[in-house]
Amino acid sequence: MWPFTSPFPAVHAREVPKNAVFDFIIVGGGTAGCCLASRLSEDPKVTVLLLERGRVVDDWQARVPLLASNPSRPGTPHVFLPSLPMKEGNGRATTAWLGEGLGGATLINSLLYTRGISDYNRWKEMGRTGWGYDTELESYFAKSENSLSQPASFRGKKGLWINQTFPEESVFEPYRRINEAASSLGIPYSSDMNSPDSPATCTALMDIAIDRNKHRHSVFKAFLDTANVRRRKNLTICVETIVTGIKCAPVEGSARPKAAGVYFGDAQTKKKSEKFFARATREVIICAGAISSPQILMLSGLGPKNHLESHAIPVVKDLPGVGSYLKDHLGVPLMFEVPIKDSLNVFRHGILPVLRHVLKYFIFGTGLLSVTSMRTTIFVRTALLDETMELPSMTPAEQDARNPQNAPDIEIQPIATHLSNNETSPMDDIGVFSMLVTFLRPKSFGSIRLTSADPHTRPAIDVGFLTQADDLPIVSKGVRLGLRLAQQMRARGYPMGDLSVPKAEDAASVDAFIRETMRTTYHYTSTCRMAPEDDAQPGVVDDELRVHGVDGLRVADCSIFPDIVSVHTMAPAVVVAEKCADFVKKAHGLMQ
Repeated sequence: MWPFTSPFPAVHAREVPKNAVFDFIIVGGGTAGCCLASRLSEDPKVTVLLLERGRVVDDWQARVPLLASNPSRPGTPHVFLPSLPMKEGNGRATTAWLGEGLGGATLINSLLYTRGISDYNRWKEMGRTGWGYDTELESYFAKSENSLSQPASFRGKKGLWINQTFPEESVFEPYRRINEAASSLGIPYSSDMNSPDSPATCTALMDIAIDRNKHRHSVFKAFLDTANVRRRKNLTICVETIVTGIKCAPVEGSARPKAAGVYFGDAQTKKKSEKFFARATREVIICAGAISSPQILMLSGLGPKNHLESHAIPVVKDLPGVGSYLKDHLGVPLMFEVPIKDSLNVFRHGILPVLRHVLKYFIFGTGLLSVTSMRTTIFVRTALLDETMELPSMTPAEQDARNPQNAPDIEIQPIATHLSNNETSPMDDIGVFSMLVTFLRPKSFGSIRLTSADPHTRPAIDVGFLTQADDLPIVSKGVRLGLRLAQQMRARGYPMGDLSVPKAEDAASVDAFIRETMRTTYHYTSTCRMAPEDDAQPGVVDDELRVHGVDGLRVADCSIFPDIVSVHTMAPAVVVAEKCADFVKKAHGLMQ
């Protein structure tokens, strides 16, 4: 806990009264779950139980924006899960990185607040009623948001969750240089990339979820760790708790079972005797994320029939879509040597840089520790680029950020350190600047599957990268754009040496490099898709997030995305929770 504050009022599994009864039980206290628990418990007459596998993390390091996003820091609340070997990645595995604690990924990520306007209009075109941007979701984004930097009326000013844009002078030299390079290629600058009036293809400084004190503003801090929520007697938060299954009970006179409650136990032990149960009189809502939500459904007998039977799990409802359409943003890191002063590796070169930035942060709230490793980004629709990777002037129609056809398919993420997967790397000792070429609109998909009926055993993750032939040419064009940006930076006098780039720029060399280096970017979605049961890719939940064929059960997290968004997934996950809260309140007559 932070000095001079009382411990957060959480309990453990054995402290929940035997056969306790709640109106609502929320499974998963991550990005969506924290928001949903806060919203549903606003009514003091409603009782809510929130179950989270991880712990409460609130030490001083967890609040320092840069430190908390370092996966190698001892005590970081994360789990590394290797994927299955990638068929199109030379048989290599990539590693999923999950935040596990109250706040989920917002405890460890780069806190990038991005909306993705055109994506929801695409969902609407796919038939998802109530999920368009302008008339439906814009107000939900604003509801949770408190933007300290952006003045526009569509940005939230009264929400619980703070974000701000950091000025140009806080940015490393290569960040400024890459923005100049992008401009030289015709890519316009946007003062607010979350604006409906921003060009869809643009470069921009990022909105980052950091509060007025320059502390990481996770969803835990925003929605749960407030004086108001801490006082709520109707909200029980149970941590270090593993959910082993949802009880789906038959209902007299109905062919549909109802979610009656949740089985759970101590996440720190595998003792089979230590199983607890809490009853839900109204609903169970799963918010465990795109990897764990389908696992919990399958353990509960909800999923592909043949797969469940192969693990001797009784089938409650055959739902072929559960876990079947995993999407993620494939990333390809390009790495360059730069002056050590222009890289986060400066912290490894003596105590003086560390002391200087520690003092700047704790005295003035400035310096490298005050923000995460990303400050700026480049979003591009590659179809607009010519063969030299330049962007001819765009028409107003091509700039329209509301039009799904204009959604970017590549993001170039500049990061002032290396992206090696090794815990210790030769690149630790030199200045490194990376461009993470990120593929935003994949047709390829993977899956989440059980490896065991034991809930303590993590599922198998097949990322499915490049399994659809249409994807590789777009990724290849993104890599070539990154190389052209580096060329432009050098042409303007910035010293950059190649560390990890393709051997040549011909198609074969670039494609080989992609297969050798592609990796996850931790943006997992769509494993419990919002779509009809009889969709070409069968859905798991309807447009109000209710699980098909089961009453009293919803899913509300990134797993319900009909398709992956072309931005970072943190803010969209909160919008799903805000939307779900209103669905639930309306269904039970709780709307004020």
